[in-house]
Amino acid sequence: MRRILLTFVLLSSVVGLGLLTGQGVPAAQEATPPGAAAPVTLEMLASAPAADAPGMLLVSLRLTLGAGAVVPAHFHPGQLVVTVASGTLGYTILGEGQSLRAGAGTPTAAEVIAPDTEATFGPGEWFVYEAYVAHMDRNPGNEPTVVLVSGLVAADEPFLIPVDMDMATPAA
Repeated sequence: MRRILLTFVLLSSVVGLGLLTGQGVPAAQEATPPGAAAPVTLEMLASAPAADAPGMLLVSLRLTLGAGAVVPAHFHPGQLVVTVASGTLGYTILGEGQSLRAGAGTPTAAEVIAPDTEATFGPGEWFVYEAYVAHMDRNPGNEPTVVLVSGLVAADEPFLIPVDMDMATPAA
């Protein structure tokens, strides 16, 4: 029963992200109309309860961002490894937190990504996302960006938790 509940929570998170970010990738003959948001899709590739970490799920996902697409401020309930498969990814930590980046072919992430500064990643580059760090992602390029995400996340929380930046920023 618990496995069914965990699967339901994770799938609900993925569906929620799909509803939050728009339709799937359009067919070749369909273009994104001017002024419309570029498509963002998140596909669950694999998921399993973590045997050595009760209450956690091992996940593997593919994120595709259309040209100019933006994933608004959000965070995840676990540590992730994020690799750019193709295209360009802009990643910005919002406020406090830390992520470490690595170049293509580098086995260990060691370079700190500064908060409130966009870090740009190309094919083969990757970074380690620390749990509960608010951030946003975007595709600054003219071609789709494909990102592979894997990690260990809390099974009882949605995979993507939106952040209301107006609520997080004190009034002047």
